[in-house]
Amino acid sequence: MRSVLPRQAALVAAMTGLTLTTVACGSDSAAGSSGHGSMTVLVTQEARSLDPTVASLSQITGGTQAAAVFDVLLWIDPKTGRAEPQLAERATAAEGGRVWTLRLKPDLKFSDGTPLDAEAVKFNWARHADPANRSMQARVVAGLDVAVTDNRTLAITLPAPNAHFDKVIAHNLAFIGSPTAIKADPKGFGNKPVGAGPYKVKSWVRDQQLVLERNPRYWQPGGRPPLKELILKPVVDQSQRLAMLNANQAHVLTTAQAKLMGDAQKAGLPVATEGKNGGFMTLFNTSRPPFDDPRARRAYALIMDPVDRAKVVTANAGKPLSTFLRPGTEFTAADAVLPANNRAEAQRLLDQLAAEGKPLSFTYSTYNSPGSHLTAEYWLAQVATMKNITMKTEFLEGTQYLQKVQIQRQFEAGEFVLSFDDPEPVLYNFLHSKGQDNHMQWKSPAVDQALDQARAGTDAQARKAAYALVQRELAKDVPLFAYEQAFTAAIQAKDAKVTGLTVFEDGLIMFDRLGLA
Repeated sequence: MRSVLPRQAALVAAMTGLTLTTVACGSDSAAGSSGHGSMTVLVTQEARSLDPTVASLSQITGGTQAAAVFDVLLWIDPKTGRAEPQLAERATAAEGGRVWTLRLKPDLKFSDGTPLDAEAVKFNWARHADPANRSMQARVVAGLDVAVTDNRTLAITLPAPNAHFDKVIAHNLAFIGSPTAIKADPKGFGNKPVGAGPYKVKSWVRDQQLVLERNPRYWQPGGRPPLKELILKPVVDQSQRLAMLNANQAHVLTTAQAKLMGDAQKAGLPVATEGKNGGFMTLFNTSRPPFDDPRARRAYALIMDPVDRAKVVTANAGKPLSTFLRPGTEFTAADAVLPANNRAEAQRLLDQLAAEGKPLSFTYSTYNSPGSHLTAEYWLAQVATMKNITMKTEFLEGTQYLQKVQIQRQFEAGEFVLSFDDPEPVLYNFLHSKGQDNHMQWKSPAVDQALDQARAGTDAQARKAAYALVQRELAKDVPLFAYEQAFTAAIQAKDAKVTGLTVFEDGLIMFDRLGLA
């Protein structure tokens, strides 16, 4: 059986991971658990839907919840940057990365008892290509030729060579839902998902909690998952999240917020962190005024001082960002310093724009959260001391923000966070003119060519040269203003004894191994 997925247009975000096997001694009664049977995990926000065409591998798009229900075909290990098997047994390349073979583990079953086989994977990937589903991964599957060669094997021919397509599977196409359940209720599947993950849905009260119970058909031997019950609570307010851990009302959370991490360390809670590439940034919509003019983008960046902002907003818990890739990592170009903190040059550019009848005026879109308010207030204070610039702010709830900034792209400047280990596939998705996560709608032929070259081969020096060019173009054309280094932190309650905590992407958890001692 063979089908060709059509080319069509399509979402951060981001790659992190850490492993922590045991933490703090004390009572096992946190969050009302009975023995080692139940654990409460605080998630960043409520999921809009757990349909794989909507949920993606990010905390802000339901990735935490989806990972518990679906598991993943492959996952990117942050310690190595390689795609590792999970539901899939392996993914191998041939013909210079133009053809890939995906082999599944044997006897996989969804929680409804139906098989997770090659046809199920093909069915799910075809749903991403269907325009009616408006999938965030539509551009990822565009042009793929997918053939089922036996019940465990798919042959995938790409429209162009990609030596790192296994990472694309891990980052963009990892969630597989039951075709039987999807066909039975395609519109309702996102609220009643059926997967082959370690847990299945027991109850879901939106904006309160998602209660999951152990999936008896889960493929892993040896008593996995270790827990009988998993409770996922969406809590947006960072102070409330910390208070719940301090009061042993939850066991664990993951975060990319520096102030929360710093406050947790001061409170004596167990914290494990890992630095990442990318970071917190302001995106500029380069397809429309005023930020279609590179002078406006550069002026904004030059007004701001990441070092001072880290001191004022995060009490120096956050690390200022000077290069887009983390200093000292394999692909970092040390000479590609991002523009910042030159107010005299910023004013010159602002005056130049005003003299042409284009004084800089824009709206800054961000999340309606205490941390986002603090950063926005800091930016406003910096702008207030300059001439010929007007900045307004709008604070959006999670779903509103995703729709406006990352899906519809009807914004002028917007807050964003991107974190990753190996540049593939995140930089391609985020910066290539055809990338599905290019929310800035930035177009640079030189960057496109470099990203194409970087993904086509595996030679480390060639990739390094390509990514160096990308970083220099970012610093020159300024489609974004990046100011704080990315990281992921796992924070635990004082009295919890958490085992097997493995974090990946931007703070997702490998739930098959998460337990209590």
